[in-house]
Amino acid sequence: MKLHNLIRVLAFSVSASLVIPTTATGAPRGFQEGRNSAVAPKWRNKELTFVLRRGDCQSRTYGDGRGESDCKNGNSRSQLNSKNKQRMGNFYEYAMDIWVDPGFRYNGRGWGKVNYRSRLWIAEWQRSDTIKNHMYEIYLDSNKGATFEDKVCFPPARFGQWNSFVLRVKWSNGSDGVMQVICNGKTIYSRQGPNAVPPGCGKPWKQQCKPELQDLGKPILWSVGPSLKGHGMNYARFGFPSPFPPFPDGGLTMKVRNLYLGRLRN
Repeated sequence: MKLHNLIRVLAFSVSASLVIPTTATGAPRGFQEGRNSAVAPKWRNKELTFVLRRGDCQSRTYGDGRGESDCKNGNSRSQLNSKNKQRMGNFYEYAMDIWVDPGFRYNGRGWGKVNYRSRLWIAEWQRSDTIKNHMYEIYLDSNKGATFEDKVCFPPARFGQWNSFVLRVKWSNGSDGVMQVICNGKTIYSRQGPNAVPPGCGKPWKQQCKPELQDLGKPILWSVGPSLKGHGMNYARFGFPSPFPPFPDGGLTMKVRNLYLGRLRN
């Protein structure tokens, strides 16, 4: 049985446990500005506009006793978070249309010589109220475009155009887990089996994920909007001039519409 058919069949029996979708008008009901977001997006004509510049950071500490904050770590962020956190064992659909400024030019690199994936994310899934429990991200740069697990969702040639993104998933750490990512109507990534701990957790190219810290009992949080990852409080130890990585002077402008989190749709 094909993966997308398997997802629909299995979801039928559990759909009542899923969260309520966004409003029919497309307004992002069920979302709020992220706690660590420094700049709120603008909402107009059913479109969200995010503008992120280097140094757009929240000075509030994370509250976990480490004394860290986005400003200290060199993170820049403009994000919305889902209000309803998702649970293991349930089916969900995450969807949105994404527009990226056609003039955006960023190679994804930081100050160091080694860079595995772009330091810029435009959406992320992580376990709530934990550290080093990041699961999946949509990365963005002007070399590869937007990528999910190193698969291209849309290339730089489609900057300036609307692009659809859909993730259909049953979150699980067992054999019943399913995941399908569809971009512009084409499946770019699929997975059957465990998906609660992402591939490569603990490897250098998988940021903010340590196997020994995984807490599968925590709910899952979806964040939408750009987040530029810094070099941390110890940046000077590595010879870097700033915790904030290089970024274009004009920053990034991106738009999102048709934001959806809820039951699987046909």
